[in-house]
Order: sequence, then structure tokens, then C-alpha cells
Amino acid sequence: MTPFTEIGAAIEEAAWLAHVHNKPHCVYQRFDGLMEVTPENPDRNPMYTTGSPGVVTTEYRSAA
Repeated sequence: MTPFTEIGAAIEEAAWLAHVHNKPHCVYQRFDGLMEVTPENPDRNPMYTTGSPGVVTTEYRSAA
């Protein structure tokens, strides 16, 4: 998994992965300040969520 430093790139990747895999992907903030894109995980609080077919739900939540 590629860590992201730019939020726009992370959201674009999440939208693309949601489209390709046909399941929601989320942008999560890591402890080191970087962001990662993974499939939706109910145990974590996402910064942004993409649903199928890649529509972004803007529910920004700070990891702090």
C-alpha cells in the first residue's frame, strides 16, 4: 500500500479502487501523519469514504 501525503491523490485513489473492486474504500490518517487507502474498515474512522461506483462521501474526521 502506498502512503499518501496529498489528500487529493488519496481521494482519487480511493475512488478508483472503489470503482475497480466494486466495494467502498476509505482514506485513513496514519499515526505518522501520512494517509493510506484501504477497503472500508468498521474499526477505524475514515477521513473520506468512497462508495460504489466511486462517489466520494465527504465525512472528514480528524484522527487527533
